[in-house]
Amino acid sequence: MHPSGIGIAGARIIGPLDLSYQRVLPPITILSSAIAGGVDISFAHLNSLDLGRSHVGSISAQQANVAGDVLLEGGDYGGANFFRARIGGSLDFSGANLRGDAALSAVEASIDGDALFHNGFTTTGVLDFRLARVGRALSFHDARFVGAAPNGLNAERAQIAGPLYWVDVAHTPDTILDLNDARADSLWDDAASWPAAGNLNLAGFVYGEFSGGPVTASARLAWLRRQPRSLWADPQPYRELARALRANGAEEDAIEVEIAQENALTNYGNLSFGHRLWRETLRATIGYGYRPLRALWWIAGFVAAGAILFGWGYRAGLITPTEADAYAQFCQTGTPPPHYPPFSGFIYSLENFLPVVDLHQGTYWRPNPARGASAGGASEPPASRFASLLRIYLWLHILAGWTITPLLFAGLSGLLRNS
Repeated sequence: MHPSGIGIAGARIIGPLDLSYQRVLPPITILSSAIAGGVDISFAHLNSLDLGRSHVGSISAQQANVAGDVLLEGGDYGGANFFRARIGGSLDFSGANLRGDAALSAVEASIDGDALFHNGFTTTGVLDFRLARVGRALSFHDARFVGAAPNGLNAERAQIAGPLYWVDVAHTPDTILDLNDARADSLWDDAASWPAAGNLNLAGFVYGEFSGGPVTASARLAWLRRQPRSLWADPQPYRELARALRANGAEEDAIEVEIAQENALTNYGNLSFGHRLWRETLRATIGYGYRPLRALWWIAGFVAAGAILFGWGYRAGLITPTEADAYAQFCQTGTPPPHYPPFSGFIYSLENFLPVVDLHQGTYWRPNPARGASAGGASEPPASRFASLLRIYLWLHILAGWTITPLLFAGLSGLLRNS
């Protein structure tokens, strides 16, 4: 045989072309031919195989060993099985049409080059790359998933040494993209190619960085929400997304994703009531530690509200001195003795809110419900009730301070971040 190998074009081959278990050293090229019975190269050792623009019933290549490329460009094929096959070059289905529900099986296949599905590649079924190893890119560009049956890509636990391209991909409501526990050097996709909600699985998917496609937190969070709701609380896709955004220099977007991860756990994590209440507190006060300065707004709000309420209580005579002599003079004249620490609504609010801060207000002044009682012991309900409510608010004010202030410092120190 000539070293250039077998070259056939425009042929019609009756029955199957069976090369199973054969060792064929020259390349095999069969172009623009009809092989209705299919091609069987199972367990065969070939140099290369080119069935471009041919109409083939099916291709059986289980555990085949092809030193070079397998080229199936522009042809029509009734399914292909490359289970545990070894391809030293590339597997190219560009422009091809793959028929059948199980259109392609490359389970545990090893492809040293690229796996290409370009230029109008069309299929009605699922491309199964589970546990496959691709030495360069796994690339879908101008690919079409059609038909009423389930279709798409299952690359669970696949190892892709180069980028994963998923660009300009047409899909149906039943198209899946399963990247569970897959690894790729980078990811390039576009929003229009993302599958419908519930058909995307990114659990455990590691992709290094974004080499193209949307790189904002809002867009990528919408991407994560294409996963089934049962996966929304899984932290790994959020952490991987945040890491990839940081690799692209988008620190603020990465923080937004980390907060979204915590929100997802709070909302969908099946937490106990106490655990969820604590997380809601962290969300509202310091953004789970990612926005610690948010606590300053709470502190300012509580101190301002306290200053208004306590100032009003003092002017209404509902906040009185705690020492007996000063209290007696206050009841008679409405003012404390000159030596007694004067009351300030703002200082009183600030001292009672901030833990372990003593500004000589809290120990000298207190809301006094007894101030609303008459000399004969008959209760005056409005004044007594307001003083009691003011005292209850004081307790809440102090409790809020002991909660929010430590959270502020814990957030600034990074102790509460879920790293």
